[in-house]
Amino acid sequence: MKRCPQCDRTYPDYESFCETDGSALAGAGAEPAGTGARIDAGDSPRECPVCGGKAEAGEVICNFCGARLADGPTSMQPEPVMRPGADESGTFAPPPGTSRMENAAGGRDGSSGRRIFGAAGYAIAAAAALGAGIWLALYLSTGTTTETAPGESPTAAESPAPIARGPSVALSSATQITVQGDAAGAPERSALAARLAFDTNRGMLLDAYERALAGESTLDDAMALRLHVNADGTVSAGSVRVSTSPNPGLDAAVVANAMSWRFAPITSGDAEVDYPLVFVRNSTDSARIESELATKLAALGPAEAPEYASVAAPPAAAASPVVETLPEVAAAETPGPAATPVRRKLSRRELAAIPKPTPTLLERVQERLHSDRKFNRVKAYTAGTVVTLYGKVFDDKDKSAAVRMARSADGVTDVVDTLQTDTAEWSEMQNRIQAQLQSAGLDKVTVKVIGRDAYLDGEVKTALERERAVTIAQSAAPVTVRGNLIRVAVGNMFGF
Repeated sequence: MKRCPQCDRTYPDYESFCETDGSALAGAGAEPAGTGARIDAGDSPRECPVCGGKAEAGEVICNFCGARLADGPTSMQPEPVMRPGADESGTFAPPPGTSRMENAAGGRDGSSGRRIFGAAGYAIAAAAALGAGIWLALYLSTGTTTETAPGESPTAAESPAPIARGPSVALSSATQITVQGDAAGAPERSALAARLAFDTNRGMLLDAYERALAGESTLDDAMALRLHVNADGTVSAGSVRVSTSPNPGLDAAVVANAMSWRFAPITSGDAEVDYPLVFVRNSTDSARIESELATKLAALGPAEAPEYASVAAPPAAAASPVVETLPEVAAAETPGPAATPVRRKLSRRELAAIPKPTPTLLERVQERLHSDRKFNRVKAYTAGTVVTLYGKVFDDKDKSAAVRMARSADGVTDVVDTLQTDTAEWSEMQNRIQAQLQSAGLDKVTVKVIGRDAYLDGEVKTALERERAVTIAQSAAPVTVRGNLIRVAVGNMFGF
């Protein structure tokens, strides 16, 4: 048994400190008041240098942490803290009834817990560092671009070229430029020289395509353009042999533009150059349209008439000299020197008596069409006595009327109708919007398109779906929602 030298309270042998005053316990044979257990330090309270706990005057052991309280400034170093149950050597003495195995297991539990918490902390830190590295890699891959060094060819760049958005004009990659004729072997008429001419004038072709899109916003086309190039480098004839989306307006604009191109002159010989042109609103559709053009070219016969053809106008004839008239001389006058010719304005009667030049077939057709304001957007071109109409009218009724009017012109034997209608374009946009609404789950919403305005009707479950229908309609076609009559179903205000 052990006892406290201060309060004389007894404790079992495994205890080391007194629970009442914190004094170190002494053996059963020790003196009641040990000289090292308590010193006289006055009546003032003392503070533990380890935990800061307050101790009564004369105490040398902290009641809170077990550290020895120093008597003066020269002995402020705390002694090692001994856990309850440890002897003076620091060895833990288990209480009675407790085996060493149980005590060792308890010690292992404490250290094992600390190791588990440490491992978990390291794992969390590693995961956070890995996540930060992945985020940084994604940011650098999407926020930076690869620049080609000076002198490096574009094909040497490792990153793929970005997909072009918006209208574009390019040469088909599925069909090559071909050159035929007497001058086909000249370097100035090679496929490389022909490509250079295309690259030089690509911007003007794109302008023609964008103007065509203003009248037909869904136009995508690929065509086989043939040019007849003279020895002096000028183009005397052009034609569109075939196209995937016949559009006379675009055909005429492309041929007229190409006939202004200039090639390098050669000594002699003409050549015919065939260009496979692709006009698309989005380059992701190029492969499909190029395939359609290749299929049409494979089925095209050598003697088949082109879809559109034009020939350069002959040089203007030299103006005829002005015929000056002599003034009338009375018969009774004496002949004298030759009279001087005089100039004078013709009277209205004289002007009316001058026969008017015969109008061409195209002029006669255009005169008839422009007599009615409904056909102001209708255009035409002629090939012999055959008239081709292109442009746009309001509906199928106006389309049939335009064909009848052109056919009634003198000298017309046949009319080719390629007119587009406003109602057909509106219906196409309307069907496109309706399909998008159904794919979004808005089956009860309907749409009506008039011009560039859309009107929504039907029923949805929530107000959010009502607003979402507007966004879907305006993104599916170039329209603006002018009226939203969609109703939110009663009882479904919150979506159930």
